[in-house]
Amino acid sequence: MAMKYAVGIIFLIVWSVSSPLLAQEPEPFGETTTTNPFAKPDKLPRERAIWILYSTDTEKVMAGNVCFEEATEKMGFQYVLMPKEGAVSLSGYERFKNNFWVSVGMCFRRGPWWPLVVNHRRKRCRILMGDFPG
Repeated sequence: MAMKYAVGIIFLIVWSVSSPLLAQEPEPFGETTTTNPFAKPDKLPRERAIWILYSTDTEKVMAGNVCFEEATEKMGFQYVLMPKEGAVSLSGYERFKNNFWVSVGMCFRRGPWWPLVVNHRRKRCRILMGDFPG
C-alpha cells in the first residue's frame, strides 16, 4: 500500500515539474545563438550611400518635385543645384570630376542605361505632378 502512495507521489512530482516545460512555445525562427552557439545572427540590410550629382541646370533637376526626388533616391543618387559662382560652389573641374565618378559608379550600380531610366522617370513625374515649365 505504501508503494502505491510512493509511486503516486513520484508521478505527481514528475508531472508537475515537466508540465511547464511542455507548455513552452518553440522558437519561431529556427536556431538562435542560445540553442546553437554556431548559428549566425540575422544580418540587417545594408544601407547604400546616396551619391550626389551637382547640376547648374534647374530644368534637369526638377527641384521640389517629390516624385522625382524619391525616384532618384531609390536609384542611389540625388541631384543638387549648385550655382556656377557662389560662396560654397565647387569649381567647374571639381564638379566635372565628381559627376564623372558618380556616373561611372551608377553604370556599375544601375547599368549603362541609367540616364535613359532617369529621363523616363523625369517625364513620368512631370506628368503625374503637373510640373511643366511655362
